[in-house]
Amino acid sequence: MADINQITGGALDQYAISNKQKEDRDPQELGKDEFLKLMIAQLNNQNPLEPKENGEFIAQLAQFSTVEGITNMAESVESLSASMRSSQALQASSLVGGAVTVDGEDTSMLRYGELVYGTANIEPGTDNLVLRIEDETGQPIETVPLGFQSDGELTFKWNGLDLEVNGEMMDIDYDKFEKDEDGNLYPHPEGRYRFSLQGSVLGQNEAMDLSMSSRVESVAILDGNRVQLHLNNGNTATLDQVKRINEVF
Repeated sequence: MADINQITGGALDQYAISNKQKEDRDPQELGKDEFLKLMIAQLNNQNPLEPKENGEFIAQLAQFSTVEGITNMAESVESLSASMRSSQALQASSLVGGAVTVDGEDTSMLRYGELVYGTANIEPGTDNLVLRIEDETGQPIETVPLGFQSDGELTFKWNGLDLEVNGEMMDIDYDKFEKDEDGNLYPHPEGRYRFSLQGSVLGQNEAMDLSMSSRVESVAILDGNRVQLHLNNGNTATLDQVKRINEVF
């Protein structure tokens, strides 16, 4: 009568040899097949006078079912992850050509006929807010007092000429702008502008964190299927940094 330990050991030895020779195969699939072969060998060579206990056999079947279930669950999770990555990439590609407000971004590109969007979080007790806009050389081109604004999210829009804050038009010194022959004002030239917002918080002058808009020029898929947005202000952003998708005119 063959020794069950010898059969078990032989099957495991063959498993080790086969695993080295077939490294390109899926280790989960290989383990599953060898597990079944080992069980069959044990049943064929067991001592008929001392057959395997039902409980022990059921335990082995349960072990096999557990391994199979884990494998299937892992495959399902990977399939779900792949689907989510594909959906994320598709969502990002739909942003190309659109304008997004990016968390922590303080620069934006001005284009004629388009709006620049900005947001900031105003703490309770904030007063004497002032919005400053600088051109690419660092030269201030607008310093606009906003006074008191309600705490919470502050939003503004700028077209190079007019400034709207929380739905209200701000007073701008229009005398500095040149006019065309029909009397229409020329806005500030196209280009990259930097924005800053300061205010008095409980008597202390503080700078507020801004989030400015940019147009999405392209999308890149990085290692690990991470999505990266390339913006027209020369910077990049991830989808997690996008706070708002804006209208494009």
